[in-house]
Amino acid sequence: MKRVSSHLSTALVGWLRSGALKRGLTEETSGKNASGIPARPGLLLLQIDGLSYAQFQRAMTRKRLPFITHLLQQTGITARSFYSGVPSTTPAVQGELFYGVKAAVPAFEFIDRNTRIRHAMFLPASANAIARQLRRSGSPLLAGGSSYANIYSGGAATARYCAESMNLESLFRTINPFKLIFMALFRIGKLLRIAGVAALELMLAVYDFFRGLFSGRNFFKELMFIPTRLFICVILRELVRFRVKQDLAWGVPIVAANFLGYDEQAHRRGPRSAFAHWTLKGIDETVKDLYQTARQSDHRAYQVVIYSDHGQETVRHYRAFTGKSLRQAVGDAFGQHLSQRQAQDADETDHLLRHLYGRTGNFLFLGRMLTRWQRQVSTARFVDDIQITTMGPLGHIYLPGANQTGSGTTFSDRSLEQWAHILNRDAQIPLVLFVKNKAVMAVNKTGTHRLWEARGTILGNKHPALDQAARDLARVAIHPHAGDFVICGWRPGEQAPLSFNVESGAHGGPGAEETRGFVILPAGMQPDRDWLRPLDLRNQILAYMGEPNAGPGQ
Repeated sequence: MKRVSSHLSTALVGWLRSGALKRGLTEETSGKNASGIPARPGLLLLQIDGLSYAQFQRAMTRKRLPFITHLLQQTGITARSFYSGVPSTTPAVQGELFYGVKAAVPAFEFIDRNTRIRHAMFLPASANAIARQLRRSGSPLLAGGSSYANIYSGGAATARYCAESMNLESLFRTINPFKLIFMALFRIGKLLRIAGVAALELMLAVYDFFRGLFSGRNFFKELMFIPTRLFICVILRELVRFRVKQDLAWGVPIVAANFLGYDEQAHRRGPRSAFAHWTLKGIDETVKDLYQTARQSDHRAYQVVIYSDHGQETVRHYRAFTGKSLRQAVGDAFGQHLSQRQAQDADETDHLLRHLYGRTGNFLFLGRMLTRWQRQVSTARFVDDIQITTMGPLGHIYLPGANQTGSGTTFSDRSLEQWAHILNRDAQIPLVLFVKNKAVMAVNKTGTHRLWEARGTILGNKHPALDQAARDLARVAIHPHAGDFVICGWRPGEQAPLSFNVESGAHGGPGAEETRGFVILPAGMQPDRDWLRPLDLRNQILAYMGEPNAGPGQ
């Protein structure tokens, strides 16, 4: 048995070395300095998607993150607040972190006013379109490195499971049967453990399926969530772990990996739910494995950054609050000037999330259906009616005939301000933004305000990043692809913010928890501030890697 294991080890090492040669890394990773310490810096960037600072602390208290807790206790390093910016979504955060561009998108779902294409950022066509714009505007952070399970490749030489490169053909190309056989033979113990974890996760998913049905949730969504949960919480996590360990063995200079399990569970069951926090134990174990592998590297002096890109708010969905869907409410407010397609969707407030949660199941069982739906969504265009885009607590309303935000559309004899009041009062939308004379105006239950001057009233005086959030929310309103109205479910001082989709946890808006993640920096990357935004983290990384700071000013 030992001889077989030895032969397998030799074969696998040879395969890894051949892969390194193909990637052009052998020469760069071939030695240490005179003291025996790796000469070149390296960075491992690990993202725990959607875990707010408050839930991060709660998870440590409840022993869901034992390794990260131990790491903080042993090193004396403290976790800092990570302010996501607005919109508080992964595409916006990674646009700023990977390319140095703030507010790369005005929301997770929006309409490009130049091409009139409707974008949803989990679609490859949408992620590719924005990535092309980002490459023209900023320098890629991950050049020469690897990117896993992110929205963008970040300029990486290798990108897997990213929205930018995620299509059915590329997925099948990554599943090399010979590599899988090698991995199965050489790491049979690890694979058996993964199979056991997957079986446990499957049982929990089935239990959660019936629990969701008994609470009145949609049968189709609950059913499709079973394979989605299994794939994201276990299979994708382990695929990412395996590839990152390969990269660390090769000495890849910078590796960025994203773990999606908590965020996915928190959307469905809430950021405080036991099901969401359960996934953190598996993520923590993976972080421990990758951290130890990085620190033991013979090729590079790896530092490890652990962070969450944003948090989530516990939300109440709009239909439960108003008794009607957003499209019905907006249609009533505007006199039913909705397109035929949106009128048909009036009873489905979470039509995009239904496909988002089902996309993994579609990939596993109905790949052709997913491809066809992607094509339909990406080519949806303006008609002579109102268009609405929503994904979570932040959305846009586009009026017909308006080619730029605040262009003074002649949709009716009412002004934008009057329509904003109607949306706030009659459609019960908590916050409506529009542009008037180049100023961003905000309408809520207290009246009409200039956003910056009334930021405490609009966002709440206790908001931990009040000034930054107000500036970033204004950036969203004047974004070239923003709607004539930016609508938001944030309600400071109320019981819970609203999400325009049917979900228990949400992010995207300016809320106090959804904009506040965490970041753990190594000892050599300690800035003189208690909180960072993506651009600050980017500059810390560039400085450590020996690159000049790059990116727009604050």
